[in-house]
Amino acid sequence: MTRRSTNGRSDVTGPGSASNPGLCVWVPPGVTPLVSAGVTVRQMGAGGGPVVWRTDHRIERVQGDDPSEQRPAEQRLWGGPPWQERPAQTGERAPGIWWQPSQSGVRLTALWEGSGGTPEEEKAPNDLTVPPELEAEAHEAMKHWDMQVTGMQVMATKPEKGGAIWRIETDRGPRSLKRLHRPPARSLFSIGLQDYVVKQGARVPKLIPTRSGELFAEIQGGLWIVTDWIEGLTQAPKDLEGAKILCYGLGEFHRHSRGYEPPPGAEVASRLHRWPRTYRKMATKMGWFREVARLYPEAPASAAVLALVDRFEEQARRALERLEASSYARLAARGGPAWGVVHQDYGWSNGQIGPGGVWVIDLDGVAYDLPIRDLRKLITSTMDDMGVWDPAWMRAMIEAYHEANPIEPDLYQVLLIDMSLPNEFYKHVKDMLMDPLPFLSPELDQLLQKLVAAEETKWQALKELGLDASSTPAPVSGGRRVGR
Repeated sequence: MTRRSTNGRSDVTGPGSASNPGLCVWVPPGVTPLVSAGVTVRQMGAGGGPVVWRTDHRIERVQGDDPSEQRPAEQRLWGGPPWQERPAQTGERAPGIWWQPSQSGVRLTALWEGSGGTPEEEKAPNDLTVPPELEAEAHEAMKHWDMQVTGMQVMATKPEKGGAIWRIETDRGPRSLKRLHRPPARSLFSIGLQDYVVKQGARVPKLIPTRSGELFAEIQGGLWIVTDWIEGLTQAPKDLEGAKILCYGLGEFHRHSRGYEPPPGAEVASRLHRWPRTYRKMATKMGWFREVARLYPEAPASAAVLALVDRFEEQARRALERLEASSYARLAARGGPAWGVVHQDYGWSNGQIGPGGVWVIDLDGVAYDLPIRDLRKLITSTMDDMGVWDPAWMRAMIEAYHEANPIEPDLYQVLLIDMSLPNEFYKHVKDMLMDPLPFLSPELDQLLQKLVAAEETKWQALKELGLDASSTPAPVSGGRRVGR
């Protein structure tokens, strides 16, 4: 979801300025770029390689079928000479530059480190727009609610799927207008869930009924909702205390979702019984990665993929064996309502601190599943970002979750099994199947070297937490052992 930034933006200043000495943009032949005053524009030569500006900042990004996926904050531009890398000046923030098609050519915009976005996820406020037909639908949709709208501002978009969020100013106070991008039957599942958890006491934006008492309006085959606009939401700090806050909020959300039954006509979204198939798919694709790397031996990262893929293929197969020998099938047999839903995209962006605690937003992708799947994604993505698996961090995150939504022993073992999958390797390399040669880049090679360095700490941490132990040394929380 493309989001409007609330901070971290900076105008691009000209060459020689304190914040950005000598910023230069390379453009393809025949392209007329729109850039800020003072930015040097040069034309690319033929056969140029990728242009990359890299920073150490990392961001959350929805990608493929793994909503928790993380990517380095680096953006790839095509063609031309390489960007000149230089040491950052005192107080300077490194920019990322991206292409954005516009009616008059290509607009190049600078994103400054710390704003927390990527080209797909975040654009400058003046650039965040929706197609005229979608805006017309928004005005039609708002007529279904009893409110006088005095202003509206696009806050987030999902242009490839037709989704969008507006902040609207009304005579009833600020509200959120959202066009859900999934099919109506699937959207009904998440709408019903959002209404249910609010009634259970969850900190989730409340749905505002239409004039006819419905929780949504259907316009041109898409569902629209209006909710309260929650003022003052801020991201949790990106440290251990922030991680614990997020885990506790996640446990609260899961607990409030138990017992949910979707409304009539809703498509039941469930991943509850899909774990073995997911594990098998991962193991199978390891073989595909191997073959692709063999087909492109000249690619910079092919050697690293070939050196690692056997190890991770075996890890995937071993994780499947553990899962099949565990209590997973018995736990899943309890059914979706017994467990409640998972968010599937929970993290620092969709769990934010606000009035009373953690607020959970963007519920479009909720589905029935074992709740610890969300927790696993949050833990493993955090460890991957850190570059080391710290059992103290992991234990603290699990304990914080357990305080809000207790984890029974068998479920705790399934959590550890899910962490034993090579999730990190898979998420970093799976896109190579789409466009192998550009993807098998020096940057991927460096990323895989970092992954290898973290491997030993991963298995030591999982061992300390009780993976494969006959008697699980579960973390202690409030005098009680997690998983006991």
